Amino acid sequence: MATKKVKEQTRNILKEVFGYDSFRPMQEEIICTLLDGKDAFVLMPTGGGKSICYQIPAMMREGTGIVVSPLISLMKDQVDALTACDVKAAYYNSSLKAAEAKDVLDRFERGDLDLLYVAPERLLSKGFLAKLEHIPLAMFAIDEAHCVSQWGHDFRPEYVRLGELREIFPDVPMLALTATADEHTREDISDRLKLTKAKRFVASFDRPNIRYLVAEKRQPLTQILQFLEGWPNCSGVIYCLSRKRVEDLAVNLQRHGISAAAYHAGIPGRSREKVQDDFLRDRVKVIVATIAFGMGVDKPNVRFVIHHDLPKSIVSYYQETGRAGRDGLESEALMLYGSGDVNLVRRLIENVENIDQRRVEVHKLNSMVAFSEALTCRRRVLLGYFGEPLDESCGNCDICLDPPETYDATEFAQVVLQCIRELNGHFGMGYIVDVLRGSKNARIMEHKHDQLKTHGTGADMNADEWTSILRQLVHHGYFIQDVSKRAAMLATKKADFIDSGPPVMLAKYQPGIRRHFKRLGVPRDEALFKKLVKLRQELADKEDVPPYVVFSDVTLTEMSQRKPVSEDTMRSISGLGVHKLEKYSAVFSALIQKHVNSNDGKNAKSGGKNIPMLIAKGSGINETQTYILSLYRKGISLEDIAAQQGVSEATVLKHYVAIIRAGQFIDVPAFIGDDFDTLMTELDDADPYASLSEIKRELSVDLSNDEFRLILTWREAIGVA
Repeated sequence: MATKKVKEQTRNILKEVFGYDSFRPMQEEIICTLLDGKDAFVLMPTGGGKSICYQIPAMMREGTGIVVSPLISLMKDQVDALTACDVKAAYYNSSLKAAEAKDVLDRFERGDLDLLYVAPERLLSKGFLAKLEHIPLAMFAIDEAHCVSQWGHDFRPEYVRLGELREIFPDVPMLALTATADEHTREDISDRLKLTKAKRFVASFDRPNIRYLVAEKRQPLTQILQFLEGWPNCSGVIYCLSRKRVEDLAVNLQRHGISAAAYHAGIPGRSREKVQDDFLRDRVKVIVATIAFGMGVDKPNVRFVIHHDLPKSIVSYYQETGRAGRDGLESEALMLYGSGDVNLVRRLIENVENIDQRRVEVHKLNSMVAFSEALTCRRRVLLGYFGEPLDESCGNCDICLDPPETYDATEFAQVVLQCIRELNGHFGMGYIVDVLRGSKNARIMEHKHDQLKTHGTGADMNADEWTSILRQLVHHGYFIQDVSKRAAMLATKKADFIDSGPPVMLAKYQPGIRRHFKRLGVPRDEALFKKLVKLRQELADKEDVPPYVVFSDVTLTEMSQRKPVSEDTMRSISGLGVHKLEKYSAVFSALIQKHVNSNDGKNAKSGGKNIPMLIAKGSGINETQTYILSLYRKGISLEDIAAQQGVSEATVLKHYVAIIRAGQFIDVPAFIGDDFDTLMTELDDADPYASLSEIKRELSVDLSNDEFRLILTWREAIGVA
């Protein structure tokens, strides 16, 4: 087990090198597992902080950490970001000239590298393996580990041999990382990489900062242009099914003045690389692409992903939408859904020769259709597919923001449960609908299911209405679809309480999809944020790196909120390690000072309020508090946050206190209202030797204990107390 001293070292590196005050969930435990010399298998969503999990152990353990990565562009991005933090890292691949490759190998052999990124083919060559046997190795990290599995969506044959590493280097700890893997893929990865004894870390699949939207496809170009009006000059990806559609849409967007470019496998390699590089460096704002684009694109400030056409599966959809909002800031995923797309994918599946594979593809398509036509919280459906329950609706999808009318569907649920029990759990959704509607097709007659009690009990409703009911019952967790049994519907333990539990509330079926709502923004000084973005771009161009390598949008947003004007105040900004602080703090604080001194700086408002610099008095915020802060920044009220989280308002106020103590902004003056100035004056005049309870009793305004604690924390954070 890692000692207290070792854990302290990891936190120091996190702050000093990467500029973060606290680890995200699971990161510290994963790091300590590797520091103890043990293997680990990590399933963590895109943007969840996987790279920190191997970068810090590689820096702390003796020797060099070998990172296996499938794409040259991904290696370069990672190395650029590490070098910007003064970490000794390099990549070794076919993009290097002979002299550059020799220099990297010389540094590697001298022990002058903490991390070396290599492709699997290069790593497993006889010459390179022989070299590794004579060089101290800190660990192996297999990134994008789903590539090893034929169940995975990006299977790569060259990854399969990576299992040999466990035999050749039995004492070197190995870490496998992936962002998306269902249960079949997880087992396959463990078997192929010989990580059956590795400790597994499975993080939540939830990305609360992404808003999921589905719209009925009517006039796709017009719909996309209207959507883009809400994201001016922001980076985004639009996925299309065919190369021709990619090129046509890119041209149409360009005609409407949008900085867009096409990307697909038919475009020559160098041209594709240029498009990707232009996108990473913000020269091109919108990429229109087939699924050929995506893996290895480590761009944190992608603000939206649009699916012009239906994705092939929920796993693909999750992976592609996960390219938005990797920095944790507000992002959106829009899918245009039309029956024509469904029919097209069905025809493609019919051409699959292997019957078992065809059955799996049909199940994937049906799950995608169920998500698209859902009348329950999108996030609940999405997470449910990966076996992760979501007890409360998310409040950040089109269904939650504009909920359909609901009704008591307990009787329908009872009929469905009875039918499934009569069928002994061997039949899928379509067959159950046929039974309920009283069909006498050949299959039903052959099984004599026309004699069941439930046969024909739902004849007064059409197939679409019954399908909607069955899908919702699956989404709510009353039933599951077992892909190993031809997607047969099976009752869960929750279904046992349909008769005796609370009413089963479902959404009324509605043909077509209509959603109308506005997007909420992050409170910040927009004029200052634009100046900071421009300065970042100038520095990035000078250093020949993507802008986010200099600073992320999260860092610039925090600067625009808190306006630090010295190196000391800059230290508490997220993402500023020692190296970046020394390199950039002077130029950025000078710009902020100039802005503050100017007329527009004096009058600049963020959400109608000047945001003061808060002094961090406590540790970093945890996962729950991070999510609550994201809800607060979206303008969601205390009452609504409490209701959504299923906790009391007092509990949310306690989280507000922790958030302010971590130096994050909560507008306490606005929360207290007209009495705020009075309270501040009375607290200034309070007897310094009195107890807090005595001071509270003397106030002219009646406050709860949590409200009182909130004001005291605010005073401390702004340096009054």
